[in-house]
Parts: sequence; structure tokens; C-alpha cells
Amino acid sequence: MILMQFLRKIYKTTDPENQRSLYEFPRKLLFLACLSFIFSTPGFAKEDWRCGVRLVFGSDGSGSVANYVLGLQIKNTTGRNINGVSVIYKDSSKTVIGNSLLNCAVESPNIKPGSYGECSRVLQKVDGAYINSFGVQKWTEIVNNQLKNLNAIQYCEVLGFSY
Repeated sequence: MILMQFLRKIYKTTDPENQRSLYEFPRKLLFLACLSFIFSTPGFAKEDWRCGVRLVFGSDGSGSVANYVLGLQIKNTTGRNINGVSVIYKDSSKTVIGNSLLNCAVESPNIKPGSYGECSRVLQKVDGAYINSFGVQKWTEIVNNQLKNLNAIQYCEVLGFSY
């Protein structure tokens, strides 16, 4: 309504012929806005975001466990609650290493619109059965070697979300 009053003041007319042209501008503007919304991609899509692997130790029935967890911080700009993010992970030269679906519902039920949150997934697990099979020294060597390999992951490209 305010836009129409503004346009009437500019045109300063009540002529029916000019009334039609008065309504054409808002219609075209609305049509272009809808088209740009439909064909636009979110700001995060097709961009490489920093992500990384951290080593998290735990234990299970067979002893010590080393979990290699891939993590990514996300800002939800979708307008819907996010509970997962599909990513391609890359090294420092942006060469693709692999892909995964990261879980965003670990710390909280999901990431609400306009909020930030972490999405993560255990990429690999070295459990205590290796200690029993190879000994502590070999287990430590395996853990360190895998950490070195997985620390190559530096970037994640967001492909899409699960809601």
C-alpha cells in the first residue's frame, strides 16, 4: 500500500490508463524478486569452508579407542532446522579426498534458523582390539599415522542439508 501511494504521488494522476502502468512496476518487481529467489543458490553452496579432523580418545570393552572426528561449523541461513550436512572434504590444494554426511544433532537436537552449530562425524575409529593384536607401541604408531593422513583434510564443500 505504501508503495502504491508513493507511486501515485510520483505520477500525480488518477487517469485509468496510467493506473495500469502504475501497477505494472510492482508486479514486475515482484516477479523479478521471485525469479531471483528461485534460481539463487545459498551463499554457502559451492564454497570451500574450513573444516578439520580432531583426535578424540575414549574407551570401550576392549580398551582405548581413538576416534578421528571431522567437524565443520555451520550458520543456518535456510529458514529450516538442520540436522545434517552433506560435504565433500578436500586437502590444502583443494583436491577431493572424500565425502560424508555430517550429523548436526550431536550437542543439540538441530541447528535452528539463524543459529550457528557444529556438524561432525567419526571418519575412522581405531579401537582397543589393535592393542591386543599388535601391542601398545604398534597401536600408537597406527593412531599417529592415521592422524597424519586425516589431518590433510582442510576444506569442506557443502553440497546440501538434511532437515
